[in-house]
Amino acid sequence: MASEFIKYNKKTELLAPAGSKESFYAAMSAGADAVYMAAQKFGARAYAGNFTDEEIAECADVAHMYGKKIYLTVNTLVKDKELDDLYRFAESGVCDLCDGLIIQDLGVASFFRENKPNIPIHASTQMSVTGPYAAQLLKQNGFSRIVPAREISFEEIREIYDKTGMEIECFIHGAMCYSYSGQCLFSSILGGRSGNRGRCAQPCRLPYRLSSDKSGEEKYPLSLKDMCTLEILPEIINSGVCSLKVEGRMKPAEYVYGVISIYRKYLDLIESGKEYSIDKKDLETLSKLYVRGNLSHGYYDRHNGKDMVTISSHGYKSDSEDTTDKDNNRFKSPSCIPHIKVNFSAFFKKGQPASLNAFCETEDGRQAYGYSEGEIVMQAQRTAIGREDIIKSLKKLGNTVFSTEDDLITVDIESDIFYSLKGINELRRACLSDLSENLKVKPDNNERFSCKSLQNPETKALPALNDETGMYSILFNMVSQVYVIHKLYDDGELAKICRLYADEALFLDENSSVIDVIKSISIPVFVAMAHIRRKGDDVSPICSLYDEGLIKGFLVRTLEDLSFLRDKYPEAPIITDYNLYTYNSKASEFLDMYSGDHTYPLELSSSECMDLSETRNTEKVVYGRVPLMITANCIRKTLKSCSHKAGFETIIDRKGIAFPVKCDCLHCMNVIYNSVPLMIPADSDNVTCRIELTDEDDNKCRSILRYYNLGTAEPEIPHTTGWLNRPVM
Repeated sequence: MASEFIKYNKKTELLAPAGSKESFYAAMSAGADAVYMAAQKFGARAYAGNFTDEEIAECADVAHMYGKKIYLTVNTLVKDKELDDLYRFAESGVCDLCDGLIIQDLGVASFFRENKPNIPIHASTQMSVTGPYAAQLLKQNGFSRIVPAREISFEEIREIYDKTGMEIECFIHGAMCYSYSGQCLFSSILGGRSGNRGRCAQPCRLPYRLSSDKSGEEKYPLSLKDMCTLEILPEIINSGVCSLKVEGRMKPAEYVYGVISIYRKYLDLIESGKEYSIDKKDLETLSKLYVRGNLSHGYYDRHNGKDMVTISSHGYKSDSEDTTDKDNNRFKSPSCIPHIKVNFSAFFKKGQPASLNAFCETEDGRQAYGYSEGEIVMQAQRTAIGREDIIKSLKKLGNTVFSTEDDLITVDIESDIFYSLKGINELRRACLSDLSENLKVKPDNNERFSCKSLQNPETKALPALNDETGMYSILFNMVSQVYVIHKLYDDGELAKICRLYADEALFLDENSSVIDVIKSISIPVFVAMAHIRRKGDDVSPICSLYDEGLIKGFLVRTLEDLSFLRDKYPEAPIITDYNLYTYNSKASEFLDMYSGDHTYPLELSSSECMDLSETRNTEKVVYGRVPLMITANCIRKTLKSCSHKAGFETIIDRKGIAFPVKCDCLHCMNVIYNSVPLMIPADSDNVTCRIELTDEDDNKCRSILRYYNLGTAEPEIPHTTGWLNRPVM
């Protein structure tokens, strides 16, 4: 089967990972169209080898000579105190050598848009883009490409493409995160190593058991199999994907070479228009290349499933008889890449400067010339040089990307002349340097995936929602909790409450009585929108409640909802939640265009929150169970069976620690919560303190609310202070 999408767009990009120079050269040798890599800072694979500025420059030079691209990952969240480092990084010039920057942090994106407007900006998969509204918001703010959440389907990808026309880059092979990327705090809360900062400790690969399983058997329910999409590659491309991305910046060069070689073969087959069929030997080869628990198609053709999970093992397997060359030394230099043939024409005449011309034509049809001129050619006094001496010197191309042969070299030389061998070598080097510069496809001359500078959307900073300080807000997930809140409020014990947040599911459950309760309460009620918004979710009942005045605003957790609601209700009160990260003042300024207030990210320490006190981060969670993971997969479905009834399960780790798992059947996703709630002192200055109630019973609700609002004794609840005094790495 040939791809209809390719017929119109001719070329689809094969994008390879590189965590080292060896991996870069392996990718180039295997036929990658582009390579993504990180500098020593700001990359989401902090434990990969990564690249010095000099190495990035070297790789960019080589890639551009072959008409290939380099994308730089600047995809960690950046703290306010690190913005000076970011500025120095931008001014170093290394970013200007690249064809695009892959970014998670909205503040970082704003920074580069302002200071380096000619560099294309790509939205990292860490942004959890799941639909066209989020993509459109990013497009309006200068993003040229998105890497959507790995969980979305063919249909969802196609909708983004059809409605926005944006470039879409999707993962096609490699390791899979259990959580929506960017929505995982598991490593951060357990060990202070943040996945949002490139230092994930991968607790998802550890064993867990279901509390209701009487056998006590430990399994690996959070460890997804690696993705392999060779069998569905045409369908992915037909969805509107322009760039096929392989995961693996932590993996060796042999992996990069093996995987890219095979995908190159089949991408070429698709683009040839010939019948698409898979050689089983190629699937076998891929299954031996650092694979975790066999392979799956990922989420492209399913929402979730037990067969996506390793369950019985977390570890990689690799066949010792793998046919791939395991000697990374073969990828040490450009010599491993198919060489570019060079024609030389040398001119040596007495009394005239020696000169050398070079010409090459690449496989993609580009032509380039090089020229150099040396010293005056002299009459030989003792030893003359001849044609063979010059040819021998011109063939010394070493570890360059070029090669030549005798029949590609012409030498116009007089007899009885002298020119030093050192001079000939210098002539060759200068000529090849000129040829190289003329051969490079500069980042700003790229026509295949052009980035047009866009104007800022016509929005303005919205006013803050609270004029008073020292206020409280309460988020509740159960109807029983709002009854407790109602009673305490009527008794005058919640005088400082400024608003309530009701979980979206409570309004969409036809059996819920929450609407009747909020009609009788005088506290403004906002809807806490879903943690993830997917195609097919019906939010029209929520909109109707706002239209009727029953709810006063929205707590927004996704870019999809933020864009949709701001477009539908330009003046509606909107507060962005902590997972729309405002790690720095630039990110806060960005979200000012769309929301009245923001929430401090949970990963920031007390002192780091103080650094942002002058910005619009005006709400802070002081109590609540921290969502460690938001996942499309389902613990219940994996370890038991799907009951289609919302509720809680509990998983227990190897140390006996229990983690509640909310099975959200309305949105078909799980929320894995921390074992104990966060509980920190309330900061009454310039901040609204939020109390989040998850599964607390009536008595716990009362004691928690009274503690924060009346200053009663601290509840005797096992808890954590989270990141209060320990900044994440």
